[in-house]
Amino acid sequence: MRRVFVLSACVSLLGLLTATPALAAGVSGVVRAEATGQPVAGACVSLFDLELHEVAATCADDAGRYSFADVAPGPYKARATASGFPEIWAYNRGSGLSAEVLNLPHNVDFTLQQGSAVVRGRITDETGAPAAGARVDITDANQRWWSAVETAADGTYEFTAVKADTYKLKVRFGDREQWLHQKGDFYSATSFTVPDAAVTVVDEAIQPYAGLRVVVKDSVSGAPAPAVCAQLNDTTSNERKQCADSGGVLRFDRLPANGYYTLGVWASNGEHWPADSVQVSLRAGEVTDHATALRPAATVRTTVQDARTGRPVENVCVETHTVPVVAVIDRDYLDRCSDSSGTLVLGPMDPGAYQLLVKPVGDNGYGMQWVGASGGTGDVREAIVVRPELNNPKTIAPIRMDRAGTISGVVTDRATGAGVNGVCVYPFAVDPRIGFGFRKNCTRDGGKYTITGLGPYRWPLEFADSRGGRYAWQWSGDAADRFAARPVPVWSGFTTDQNASLVASGQITGRTLDKQDKPKFGYVYGYNARTGDIVGWTSSDWTSGAYALKSLATQDVRLEYWIDRSCSRQAPVGVVAGQATSGVDLKDCS
Repeated sequence: MRRVFVLSACVSLLGLLTATPALAAGVSGVVRAEATGQPVAGACVSLFDLELHEVAATCADDAGRYSFADVAPGPYKARATASGFPEIWAYNRGSGLSAEVLNLPHNVDFTLQQGSAVVRGRITDETGAPAAGARVDITDANQRWWSAVETAADGTYEFTAVKADTYKLKVRFGDREQWLHQKGDFYSATSFTVPDAAVTVVDEAIQPYAGLRVVVKDSVSGAPAPAVCAQLNDTTSNERKQCADSGGVLRFDRLPANGYYTLGVWASNGEHWPADSVQVSLRAGEVTDHATALRPAATVRTTVQDARTGRPVENVCVETHTVPVVAVIDRDYLDRCSDSSGTLVLGPMDPGAYQLLVKPVGDNGYGMQWVGASGGTGDVREAIVVRPELNNPKTIAPIRMDRAGTISGVVTDRATGAGVNGVCVYPFAVDPRIGFGFRKNCTRDGGKYTITGLGPYRWPLEFADSRGGRYAWQWSGDAADRFAARPVPVWSGFTTDQNASLVASGQITGRTLDKQDKPKFGYVYGYNARTGDIVGWTSSDWTSGAYALKSLATQDVRLEYWIDRSCSRQAPVGVVAGQATSGVDLKDCS
């Protein structure tokens, strides 16, 4: 028979727990009686490890004070006992099972109180057989006091020396947990009034398991969706996952029926968009059917190989960028990566035209690339365009991975020659709308930067000031746009030096206006008129409508803006670095 820890009292350990860093090797406190507030002379306190093995014990003096010396810091459980009182565990717990863990050193005070009621009962499983070894918890209506016991071989349990009060009980049997009677949470649980000096009998039957049958179809054809998966999460974050290659039917059995589940459904082959997660409730002893329709999606399939050996390469991830690529968000996407066989599925995707940016994960020695017609490239203009279609998975040639190299250098102020910190360097047109929360390759220590993990190709570099528009964003070779950039060659295993000197920022200023030419809040976006790359964005003042688009090099800028809808300014705006082009007002076109 398992050891049973019996709640001896609904004792109110107000267990004042005060962190005391000064008690580097000791624990102390006071044991009092709640009824009188007086110290309990001779009360004994024990410390237990988390397996409930007693590791230290001592008794209180005439003032009810106890202390331990030379106790090793760490996790413990603590119990106080005294003649005429039931035991109490910290904090305000009636048994070792329900006791909380104390990370010593701490001061722990105990308050003892006598109770004379008994709560007992019998727990059975769904067949009526004894639920041996089930854990039964009891707590008062305010959840200030808890205790727990385990049922005996015949399914019985008992709490003794319980204080007269109103209580709720919870049972955990294997992977099933329920509040009495057969409720899913504390708030809906039945309350039990326990009179003083009386025996209250509370029995419970464990609810039978529930089941869930998920039927997945194509939202257009109505046919069963192939290669589908579903994940079921309960309220404690336990996960269950099922996949089916065909038939579109998934089955979850032996599910505890209390509480709700969150269901997610997706296609493992990328040919359908995932369904929105939904909450499902189950009924004990029944199988619940849930129908889901998935919207078709486009898919690209390929393999990833070592360019020299042809061996498969795993953990290589690919970003799909809509053509024309106006910018890249510099963050790592890990949801479309090659597996151990080198297989890579890009999907679900909307039909369209895409170019592929390849980013290896971790330090596997391979370099980033745009996927070109005959290997990797550093120039998006040389990247292939992939056009996936619905219901027609697109297969492309294997992606061949080359070993990585590095670019490093120093960024200075062209006027003073001083190093400039806070300039982030990218091997593509970076999207400024993300801010610089993903700061990579940024200058520090007097303007020094390093970019690692680049494939051995020729890369244009953009130097982007992240600190408030001090300098114009420019490209390698002191160029104002990507087409004019001097590409920087990279060699596998080597570092290429590339310095840059920055000039002062140019800017465009004006107001955003409504149809009646009154100031109105809006967003303004600037694009290089020749390359299409985004070169900056800003928002206008809520009151005056004034805006300032900064960090601009000498170039022609095409403006787009949003006031009540997306609008475009017809003529590009000429900008000169270090100067402001003012009076460019933008009017709502809705």
